[in-house]
Amino acid sequence: MANIDELKQEIVDKSLQAFLAGLFAGTSGNMSTYIPEKEIMLITPTSVRYETMQAHQIVEMRLDGTILSDGKPSSEWHLHAEMYKAHPNVKAVFHTHSPYGTAFAVNHMSIPATLIEAYFFLGGEIPCAKYATPGTPEVGIYAAETIGDKGGVLLANHGVVAVGKDLSEAYLRAEYIEDAAKIYTFAKQIGTPVELKQL
Repeated sequence: MANIDELKQEIVDKSLQAFLAGLFAGTSGNMSTYIPEKEIMLITPTSVRYETMQAHQIVEMRLDGTILSDGKPSSEWHLHAEMYKAHPNVKAVFHTHSPYGTAFAVNHMSIPATLIEAYFFLGGEIPCAKYATPGTPEVGIYAAETIGDKGGVLLANHGVVAVGKDLSEAYLRAEYIEDAAKIYTFAKQIGTPVELKQL
């Protein structure tokens, strides 16, 4: 198991990678990991640009909101905490505002499974949870109820959530969600996409 300092640096590194890849914009989006043995969630701070974020700024906190370190956590900490509480197999949560995936969320549409990778990496189509005001516990509650065993879920009029057993898996799934949304959008422009109902 990686130690806390290593995990904080991994969050910083992957956050910058996400920013450069266009999964994050400005200070939007957030990333966390949960260490059940210590009952500690590590999460990106609020309103800190990813180009300047440093490991010591990653906030340590409990799932009940108790802050254990300096700094203020992302305003979406409830989203992360609710996902960890509802799904013990989830150890990392990655919330993006990636444009193609978020476009589906704005339309309250699921992202259909049109690529085989959607089954291998995401568990099929990515559903859309009902709307809740950003920053409220309900965002996390609705997302946790909707995700089931999928690798991600859309937040209506808000963005995308990818989950995983670790930060690497959550990041990879975020990439595949955006790729699936982009390819479906392109396919829709030239024809009628065919969904893979089963493998």
